[in-house]
Amino acid sequence: MTSRRGARLVDAELIGAGLDDRGILAPPAGVAGWYDEKGWPKPGFPGAAILAGHINTRVTGPDTFARLPEVRPGARVTVRYSSGDEVQFVVTRSKAVPKKQTPKDDSIWDAGNPRPLLRLITCDPTTPVRGGHYVGNWVVWAAPMA
Repeated sequence: MTSRRGARLVDAELIGAGLDDRGILAPPAGVAGWYDEKGWPKPGFPGAAILAGHINTRVTGPDTFARLPEVRPGARVTVRYSSGDEVQFVVTRSKAVPKKQTPKDDSIWDAGNPRPLLRLITCDPTTPVRGGHYVGNWVVWAAPMA
């Protein structure tokens, strides 16, 4: 993912990821996880594809989505498949969302949308940590490049 000025903000391997035993989308550190549960699209297919990554870890420090809160509308997101195919999106919104609100926000979880959309989710580092986890999320909404 690059900023409007072309600076690279995120560069991560993408792997399939489901919900953990607590019902949380939490991919391993060092990668971005694509929510690959049944009914959820891959990036570039109709519906909102969900990508999640960590902002930091206790062991490694900054992680794959460490700079996600810096992303602003107009930034470009490129998803590159192992085949070499690419899908490009433009960021339309980037903001903090309370963690309790995130799973209920239909603008994020929009698998049935006929348009190929992209959502990127991480923790919001400006919120307090409780029980070892930030209490907020940072969400980026993106639409296909015109």
